[in-house]
Amino acid sequence: MAAHETDPGPEARLDVRDLLGESAEAVCERFGRPAVDRWTGGDRWLRFEGPDWSLRARARPRGSGRAARIRSWTVAFPKGFDTLGDALRALGLGDAAPGPETRELRLPLRDGAGRLHSLTASRRGARIHSVSAFDEPPDWEDPTAG
Repeated sequence: MAAHETDPGPEARLDVRDLLGESAEAVCERFGRPAVDRWTGGDRWLRFEGPDWSLRARARPRGSGRAARIRSWTVAFPKGFDTLGDALRALGLGDAAPGPETRELRLPLRDGAGRLHSLTASRRGARIHSVSAFDEPPDWEDPTAG
């Protein structure tokens, strides 16, 4: 198993903590050779495949001659998860998981540096099949705010 994967179960299957803002090269070192690596417009698109997940990341340089950094990512799980909390724990984002009563699929996500990002999930049927993060603060009301 690669360094970014752990034994399936309650622990992270794919650790995406602090992926936003990383250089595309560092992400390739972290996850291995991408199945897809292409430039479209000003964006570099990377796709990595695992046994039960697919990670698609968009990187873009901020300024001329600067390294392309991850601006958004989406992880898809073909089998899905029963709850958003289960999906987030599989991504190493257990601290972002809402309580079991939460049905919201949009959450704020703080990275290790304290920056606020947007996190969304999609449900197909009754299961969570993908989770996405964007390097911008949420433009909706924070359901976790008291």
